[in-house]
Amino acid sequence: MADTPSCALYAGLKSLGRINNGNAAQILMAGNARYGGRLISERLTVPSFISREIVHTKPGDLPEPLFAPFEQSARQILNLIMQNRGSDPQSLSKVAKRYMESCVPNMQDALTNCGVDGMLFRNGVERIETTDDSDIKDRLYIHLIFFIVTGCLGDPARAIEYTESFVSDQMLSTLGTVETTVTSFFSTTARPTGDIRLGLLRVVGNSARPPLRPLTTNPVGSIIGSLTGDANAITDVDSDVSRQHLRIWFQDGRWLAQGLDSTNGSFLISGVDRCRQPIELPRRDRPANFANTPVEIHNGDTLCLGATTRFLVIRITDQSAHTSSTQKVPLFALTSANNGTFSIKTTVALPFD
Repeated sequence: MADTPSCALYAGLKSLGRINNGNAAQILMAGNARYGGRLISERLTVPSFISREIVHTKPGDLPEPLFAPFEQSARQILNLIMQNRGSDPQSLSKVAKRYMESCVPNMQDALTNCGVDGMLFRNGVERIETTDDSDIKDRLYIHLIFFIVTGCLGDPARAIEYTESFVSDQMLSTLGTVETTVTSFFSTTARPTGDIRLGLLRVVGNSARPPLRPLTTNPVGSIIGSLTGDANAITDVDSDVSRQHLRIWFQDGRWLAQGLDSTNGSFLISGVDRCRQPIELPRRDRPANFANTPVEIHNGDTLCLGATTRFLVIRITDQSAHTSSTQKVPLFALTSANNGTFSIKTTVALPFD
């Protein structure tokens, strides 16, 4: 497994198009830029320099001006892939499949290992898959731009900004949110609470997916969305969640949630009586005079964004606020904190490794 986003990028290019590190570095780096007082093009002839200073660099170590224009590099990379793998739709589809099944999870893991939000990268990939352009070559080109920017800079938020700007300016398209219809939703039972500290736990099917994400008490609040790069953002969402979908903040002793003009809307399931309350209707169902009024949330409630993204609202304890496990565990598996699990003072308990 790659230990940095840059490693994941170079490994991915080798896998996708049989492009070795030296050739990839020659394409990606700006030849007239200076590094350590010398032209970087001169230093790219030394394999040890490429390995140490380029391939294994950490996020933020290399500034953006050291790189050639990313759309230019992506075009050259795509040409090499077509030369080495074939340019017909079937061959390109195989490359795209390898990218989605291997390169994407490797990059996501590398970002996470470096303390960067890997979910943001995954969400960007899924958003690219929703672009209107059905041409496999064009879509693969957009993926490569996003992949290259993320790997070179170790910054998926910048990669989203760069890629969307290019797509909007050059390809007359946008990375929009796909509209969905809500057909089912998760609900649970618990008692409301007046406790100040709350967090969100992602629920997938009937399983909880740690970590528990504390909600900030900063007046700005926490933003839930697929492509938001805010400091307190929560990005573990599915592809029909808007880039900035829902805001949650603490005010006058209450936790409030409000929609941010999302495409597919949000609703709340009460932890007391399981009643469903709209937070923001889907855009297609929203009347012109829709009042975007904040909704109060409590411990045990479930927040439902789009068709499938669910978060359980949980009162935070000292133990539950610091778990970083990503293991999927059964919801409602109540056990004592003394036998290898920790309780979250509601109907959920999650095991420690």
